[in-house]
Amino acid sequence: MTDIQALLQAFQNIRARIAESEIEEALQDLAALMPQTGLDLDDEVLALRQQFSHTQKQARLNLIENSEYSRTLNNISFALLRLITDACKQLQQQQPSPVPSAGISVTDADAQTAPAISAELPPMLREGLEKMEQADYGGALQHFAAYLQINPRSWHAMHYLGSLHETLGLWDEAIHWYSEVLKVNPADAIAINNRGNIRMEQLSEHEKAYKDFSTAIMADPTLLTARYNRALAAMYLSQYEAAIADLNVCVEQGFMTDAARGLRGVCLAAAGRHSEAAEDLKIALQADPENATYWATYGLCEYQHGLYQQAIDTLNHALTLNPHQPEMQNVRGMAHFFLENYAAAQADFEQVVRQNPGYAYGWYFLGLCRKIQSDPVEAIRYLGEAIRLDPELAEAYAILGVIAYENGRNDDAIRLCQQALAIKEVPIAQEYLQKAQQADKSGGFWNKLFGG
Repeated sequence: MTDIQALLQAFQNIRARIAESEIEEALQDLAALMPQTGLDLDDEVLALRQQFSHTQKQARLNLIENSEYSRTLNNISFALLRLITDACKQLQQQQPSPVPSAGISVTDADAQTAPAISAELPPMLREGLEKMEQADYGGALQHFAAYLQINPRSWHAMHYLGSLHETLGLWDEAIHWYSEVLKVNPADAIAINNRGNIRMEQLSEHEKAYKDFSTAIMADPTLLTARYNRALAAMYLSQYEAAIADLNVCVEQGFMTDAARGLRGVCLAAAGRHSEAAEDLKIALQADPENATYWATYGLCEYQHGLYQQAIDTLNHALTLNPHQPEMQNVRGMAHFFLENYAAAQADFEQVVRQNPGYAYGWYFLGLCRKIQSDPVEAIRYLGEAIRLDPELAEAYAILGVIAYENGRNDDAIRLCQQALAIKEVPIAQEYLQKAQQADKSGGFWNKLFGG
């Protein structure tokens, strides 16, 4: 399949055509693009093309009023935007991510704490919501905007405008309207949550999203959606203990229980609590046996417990489900390495650096394999690349120091081992620093006696 980033960019180009009212061209581009995505949305594209063609024919034959023609084209445009939004979300879920779950916006009309369709709402807003549920987005927009003209401080209308634009994937507009809501009604926890979800899922503004979810929880401590979302934002920020605390509440309250257990397992593993992580992941995998991230993390737990062959078997399955997990392929390579399956380990590390050339640990272990297999020239090259990518990778300096010592370059060995130890305590660096220093002293003594 075509690279996901390229597909997402192609969808954004189609959005730009829609913004320029190039509806026919947008439909053509979408029809050509959709087969490359592997998504089952071709029938919806075909239906929109047929609707557009029928409307154009009616207009040419003067069988439709201009106002009805404009309304129909607007609805086709909005339906296109909704379809593109759905397609992009499905593609984004296929991308490698440190967070194997998507955030949640509260858009259901019957959400307990959300503004709901009810007899208490003014008829214009109620009709707008009904049109939105029927996918008549143009009609919904007209009703909400008209009501806001009459009642400029109606936070209900602003909220629905935010929800409508979020549904259509118009993120800037959605954030604008949710923010306008909060100027009038700062206690609208749903608006705060939804704004945070857009910031987290679409704009990668994870710190802002975390603050939004925290504010939503303060406004409504019972809004478990915001707590679940805050855990996801914390995971993006590598604040795993904070994420665990929120996921504990979700599990205790029975909210998104299976997903919360799975995510908690991932966080526990990231926090080094591998036994606890394995228990959560066992339960999560019963509910979601095709989740590659859960399998991969369970394999990591096995690796951390020294169960290398079991880890390899588990990671084989995880990588079958999703081969785009270079960090987990690196773990499988390490398991092979410690079982002295050096050829298999090297194959894994080579694949890791092909998938992710910027992953320093992949280059480090590839260099280690070369060193074990008596190829110091290639080992030095790979370890040097690891250091270029991560100048704080102490282990790489240490192995370069070992190679220098083994080749009689004691001064280089001393320098490299000292560089490693300046970063952190690496036992092999300490060992070879002492060896190199002793060899250097011995060499200096005999040089003085015999003049070299």
